[in-house]
Amino acid sequence: MKTIGIIFGGANSEHEVSCASARHVLANLDRDEFVGVPIGIDKRGLWHRLDSVDALDGAGDGTRFPDLDAIDVAFPVLHGRFGEDGTVQGLLEIAGLPYVGCGVLASALAMDKQIAQRLLEASGVPTIPTRVVTAASAGEAPRLADALGYPLFVKPNRSGSSVGVSRVESPAELVAAIELALSHDGKALMQKAVDGDEVDLGVLQLSNGELVVGAPLRVIKKSPMAFFDYAAKYTPGGVELEVPARIPAELTARLAELARLAFTTLDCDGLARVDFFVGDDGTITLNEVNTLPGLTSLSHYPRMWPAVGISYTELLTKLIDRAVVAFAGAAS
Repeated sequence: MKTIGIIFGGANSEHEVSCASARHVLANLDRDEFVGVPIGIDKRGLWHRLDSVDALDGAGDGTRFPDLDAIDVAFPVLHGRFGEDGTVQGLLEIAGLPYVGCGVLASALAMDKQIAQRLLEASGVPTIPTRVVTAASAGEAPRLADALGYPLFVKPNRSGSSVGVSRVESPAELVAAIELALSHDGKALMQKAVDGDEVDLGVLQLSNGELVVGAPLRVIKKSPMAFFDYAAKYTPGGVELEVPARIPAELTARLAELARLAFTTLDCDGLARVDFFVGDDGTITLNEVNTLPGLTSLSHYPRMWPAVGISYTELLTKLIDRAVVAFAGAAS
């Protein structure tokens, strides 16, 4: 029986989402094969080895580095900076411990939306027209936004769960949106609003290296102007999800092809969720690649697999098995 260290929390704006993911992972591990040990990072960035996820709240003094003694495989369920961006993955590499999910390079690349977009475009994956500003160049934002055209979205370059993201309908709303995005990251992205449905696909890498794509998931907005924000993502009933998405078979096949291409382009491993927009005319545009997608009861990634015959517990087992094989391969 393997001991799995579930690493969760984090000193970032997605701390609560990570805690919810950890609860769900712990509840669904195959108890005949694994023992789960919660390893929490509090909002100060200190580490705690715990008896339960909820014990992180109010935990006393932590340590600057994790207690990984007797852990066979680490399972990070961290979202956002200082967890999903390659930092924790690098620590686990130094510790010589197998871990679930993408490595240092892929994690860092996917977290940096600007860099990831450049690589994906070079590989032939269609992406959203984007402009970037910093605090020093924010004065250029109105001109760049006019060139893109309204409406548009403003978002932090390195963030997730729609934290710090604004839909901007007119120039009057732009300055506040830029300031909000820059409060979360040093770069703010301005992206042309894309008309169409959001269709997400999960990629799972099996222990033999094969890439499997889950059932496509379509986000059904409650109105054409609706924005799939943090509240919609993590509030029960906040949005309707259609799994599998009722889209043509040839479109599903093309999306799966592009999802695999995005996965390999960024050198991902284990798992990723690849999000697309599909226009009424069938035009496909990649939104982003998420290397540590949410694993809560409301999250997209876990909901894609039962439709193709993989339960949540089986999914977790496959991810852990892949981590062990990938580590052995890297060490040989």
